Amino acid sequence: MSEEADERPNLAELFLPTRQRGLRRLPRLLWGALLLVWHAAPKELAASAALQFGAALGLAGQALVSRELLSRILDLEVGSSIRGVLPWLVALAGLGVLVAFANMARSEQQRLLTELVARHAVDQVLEVSTAVELLTYDSPAFHNRLQRARVNAAGRPAQMASGVLGIMSALVTIAGLAGALVLLEPLFLAIVMLAYVPLWIATTRASKVVYQFTVEQTERDRRREYLSFLLTRKEEAAELRAFGLAKPLRRRYEALYAERIAELRNVVRRRLRLGLAGGFVTSVLTGGCIAILVVFISSGRLGLADAGAAAGALVLLAQRLQILAGASGSLYESSLFIEDFTTFVDAMPVLRRQRPTGVPPTDFEVLRVEDVSFTYPSRSQPALDQVTLEIRRGQVVALVGANGSGKTTLAKVLANLYAPSSGSVRWDGVDLAGYDPELVRSSIGVIFQDFVKYMLSSRENVAAGRWERIDDLDAVIEAAQRAAAHDFLVDPEHGYEAPLGTQFFGGSDLSVGQWQRVALARAFFRDAPFLILDEPTAALDPRSEADLFEKIRRLYSDRTILLISHRFSSVRSADRIYVLDGGRIVEQGSHDELMAAGRLYAELFTLQAGAFLNPSPSD
Repeated sequence: MSEEADERPNLAELFLPTRQRGLRRLPRLLWGALLLVWHAAPKELAASAALQFGAALGLAGQALVSRELLSRILDLEVGSSIRGVLPWLVALAGLGVLVAFANMARSEQQRLLTELVARHAVDQVLEVSTAVELLTYDSPAFHNRLQRARVNAAGRPAQMASGVLGIMSALVTIAGLAGALVLLEPLFLAIVMLAYVPLWIATTRASKVVYQFTVEQTERDRRREYLSFLLTRKEEAAELRAFGLAKPLRRRYEALYAERIAELRNVVRRRLRLGLAGGFVTSVLTGGCIAILVVFISSGRLGLADAGAAAGALVLLAQRLQILAGASGSLYESSLFIEDFTTFVDAMPVLRRQRPTGVPPTDFEVLRVEDVSFTYPSRSQPALDQVTLEIRRGQVVALVGANGSGKTTLAKVLANLYAPSSGSVRWDGVDLAGYDPELVRSSIGVIFQDFVKYMLSSRENVAAGRWERIDDLDAVIEAAQRAAAHDFLVDPEHGYEAPLGTQFFGGSDLSVGQWQRVALARAFFRDAPFLILDEPTAALDPRSEADLFEKIRRLYSDRTILLISHRFSSVRSADRIYVLDGGRIVEQGSHDELMAAGRLYAELFTLQAGAFLNPSPSD
């Protein structure tokens, strides 16, 4: 195996569960969230910050203006002019209007900011999910991390940035109100600040409870979503009704939901206990502060104007501190969740560094598989065991064997979708492990037996074979005609722009055989020098199958075809046939040579042919 292949890491390890999170990581996460929001929507973030600070300064100004206004009102004598009071009334009213407008504008700006950040964050999740190796999708840990990253990307970054701005705004307000209280009576400030420490501690601990609940529920949530997926899709609807599966699957869905609700009740009770304890201590200290204020008034230590201003400042300060405690707890909670997002997208630089960058050849004369073994992460036995084979340009090579013999796995290795655990795949002696996998795959066309039915237009379904040529409608039509799909793909009114499938208005469904012809048209449109066909005609009748293979041979006479099929009538005309059993190649040769050898291939061929030549009386 090449040095490049030896150095290739197990990328599934990037998505293992992360270690326990703590407050020490909060500054780094805050900075990362702010950078993410800044890159997504710099203008909206700046506007939101300006409005936050404007509202905060306005509240602090209101407290100071109210004190001066109250003082002047108390100084008024009966019959005196209120001219000296009017400017302060106007100032207070003006500040009220500005604060109200700033809060309203900030709310609307936040709505736009959240949407822009969500789009940017989800884009990063999609970038990673489409860049990881196909084998990574066999890891349950990856699916759990992907689930949390996808969910948290939609709102947590913007929520975290908003929390930071909210805290900064609250701190600006608190600083202004604290300054006013220091001038009036410093003791009030100390008591009120102390009163909200228990509430902040309770809120932080409650945030950990929520995060722990979410992590523990991830696997169950994915199972529940999968059951919902089965119960709501057309593709599964017929079988669910035929076998009466709807009720038992719904019962399982409801049981999983009941487990979630039961755990959520426990979470709510724990959070309520924490909130009650924190709120109780805070309320006692706040009440004590008000009692001291009353004592100071009754003892003459504070005048009415100062006492009124102090009372107003205390109310506003208490509100801001409560907002600060809530925002801090929410921020900490968001930081716990956002790390699921940040650690997921942080895998992208690793993927880029480890990805080979060499430019591969676009074609080959000889493709050689040398001692290739491959083992799935969830299995101990190899799916492929020291497989060696050779395919020459212009040949049709077939892979046959029982189910589970390794045919499709070998096809995915040849398609450069799986990297061999050991061994190499070489084009004209060049190991493909050192080349950019996307560039390698651009020279390969693949039709898998579980091909995708895209709920897109006819043109897009065919052009999916090579999307960069989607505007070449003539080539799309030609590929569809080669696959005998043109007649049912072209719509009398909309041509090739009509959607396929019934999920969207205007769409029409196709039979399984018609969808298979669409997949074949996709392969023709790709126009690659190497074509892999994995059960490409399973839904076609024998005559259509024979016609199609004759057409493929004619159109791909100067190219290389790898054919996997359970129908021996399809593979008997191949130039060379490889027989797999238990992940190993046990026979190879032409049809006549393998029949003459009288081993596994001859046995399988005879069994299949006998089913047609000697049908049972019931047939």
